[in-house]
Amino acid sequence: MTDNSPRPGEAPRQVGGTAAAGARVVVEAGRIDRSQIGDHNVQISYQIGVGTFADRPGAPPLISVSGDIDSPYRGLRAFEEVDAPFFFGRDQDSEQVLRLLAGRLESPRLLMVSGASGAGKSSLIRAGVLPLLRAQGLTGLRSARTWPCQLLTPSPAPMEELALRVATLAGTDAATCRRSLAEDPAALSMMARQAALAHTAAAPDHDRTAPPPRLLLVVDQFEQLFTRCRDEAQRQAFIAALHAAATRPAGAAGTAAALVVLVIRSDFEARATDYPQLIDAVRERHLLTPMSELELRTAITEPARRAHAEVHTALVDTLMEKISPHTLDTAQDPTDARAPAARGAGLLPLLSHALDNAWRRRADDTLLTLNDYTLTGGLESAVADSAQHAYDLLTPTQQTTARHVFLHLTATDENGNDTAAPTTRNDLLTATGPARAEHVPAVLEAFAGQRLLTLAPDSVEISHEALLNAWPLLRDTWLADTHTDRILRTRLRAATGQWQRNNRDPAYLYRGSLLQAAGETAARIADDPHHHPALTHTEAAFLHASTRASTRATRLRQSFIAALMALVVGLAAVTVFALRAREEASRQRDVAVARQLMAQSGELRDSQPDLSKLKALAAWRIHHSDETRHALLEAAASPGIGPLTGHKGKVSSVAFSSDGTTLASGSYDGAVRLF
Repeated sequence: MTDNSPRPGEAPRQVGGTAAAGARVVVEAGRIDRSQIGDHNVQISYQIGVGTFADRPGAPPLISVSGDIDSPYRGLRAFEEVDAPFFFGRDQDSEQVLRLLAGRLESPRLLMVSGASGAGKSSLIRAGVLPLLRAQGLTGLRSARTWPCQLLTPSPAPMEELALRVATLAGTDAATCRRSLAEDPAALSMMARQAALAHTAAAPDHDRTAPPPRLLLVVDQFEQLFTRCRDEAQRQAFIAALHAAATRPAGAAGTAAALVVLVIRSDFEARATDYPQLIDAVRERHLLTPMSELELRTAITEPARRAHAEVHTALVDTLMEKISPHTLDTAQDPTDARAPAARGAGLLPLLSHALDNAWRRRADDTLLTLNDYTLTGGLESAVADSAQHAYDLLTPTQQTTARHVFLHLTATDENGNDTAAPTTRNDLLTATGPARAEHVPAVLEAFAGQRLLTLAPDSVEISHEALLNAWPLLRDTWLADTHTDRILRTRLRAATGQWQRNNRDPAYLYRGSLLQAAGETAARIADDPHHHPALTHTEAAFLHASTRASTRATRLRQSFIAALMALVVGLAAVTVFALRAREEASRQRDVAVARQLMAQSGELRDSQPDLSKLKALAAWRIHHSDETRHALLEAAASPGIGPLTGHKGKVSSVAFSSDGTTLASGSYDGAVRLF
């Protein structure tokens, strides 16, 4: 036996086998360690894939190891590359996307594929474009058949995910790649070239005379860059890296290193135009429109024919009437975001799910009838009935656990839109709480059995967002009752992830109103664990660290304010003391000057009585005290001689008025002056 298990990051391998009847079958295997013998003596041999690498395991195979086709319809899950024989209705779109990729060889730029939720964008790329590329290459370049393809879905840390995937392909150290991309996102161009060369060089049919190979980098569900990643710097770096890989020349050939395809929901196109590198991609996007009537009929009937069965005409006509893009249910408000899934392209997952259920319940192995379809509950009810059926079979405790599981698997963006949010099994176990953790596996298996959940070794996610609108219990009760808290929980989950990825740097902790709102939400969750999934250990640790940091910051702020107040009081005291000291020094100076003037006044009292009086008056004005007052009175009481000025000649006579207040003087110049 040989071990041909896939390398890390590689898409699930194809499994080839020969049934007892001699029919050739192809089975997809997520990870197989050795050859096996299946049912009915079918020998299963595992082969290395053709160069497509995924960031998660694929869906279960459409063909079982017994050689039987389990179901030719994918249900809510996307078609994978290995499901190409059952993928119909999108031939023209597949060829058009392949032509657009070929055009990017000469005119390097990003390629965007857009469409409504449920239009089949992921299936188009995986089961339509990639098999076509592997079969014929690109126009004028058959060597493109062997080019490596990396499928990637944006995570909360898209740059780390990108570095890991490209490093795995290139055979280099992921940490080194991450540091290089952190310093310069445009470094992805050289990494992509290295990855393409490393992969094609090992291919046995590699044409060494062909132009340098390129990496086909497909970013599926590109809108998750806006819904799952809360770090704007990482968003900008991720977009810059993709743009550089698609447009910047790398290596001696001087050509771009990668063909980059962005698969995005059409309602996120406007958000994408906020980034200059994406404006042209949005303008030139390939819009996946609803299928034509012929394409719809093909998508309904041909998968069954591949399984050696027919779809009855009555069933086809009924489905066409239901899903026609020109048919609207007038009783339903198309603007109601909580109403069942949109018509046209958005109904394709529901159509596939209804056909899958009908196929599994069919009465005749070779014919799928209208009665088989009716038993499933019809197009709109198929998903809801499947979910409700799985729910009703659970015990009361498991039903409570199911509520917690689906609430944790749903995120709500800033605009209040509900989206599917993949999570790890450990986080899911924590969110459901210790009392319900043992029931989680049974709940997951119940809904995965109805193909409503996609399970991987360490992750869980809702198979398609159509379930969020199609199942009334989930839409109208569980999600509606917790809408506000889920917005806060989504923000908390993103902030916690960012904090964790940055080695729990305190700079990423909540503060102020964010911490207050998160704390109130955590309190409501703790008070009502029946209706709210518990916080994960990491989320609880994040809030605890935020609270401690906030408390510490408050104490430091209070200490700083107290110290500042003490400093202000001290400065005020010093200022008052200095003012008083200055006033005292000024007073002492005035006293000294006044005493000096008083002494001088006393010395001049007999010789110069007028000057003596002036000095005594000056001393009194400078410093009012008993001493200066006494000196002034003494100077005023002493007789004095005052000059009579103003006469030009000698004074000849003087006379006082009768009241003694006025003195008149006369001189030889004939002038009389009054004093």
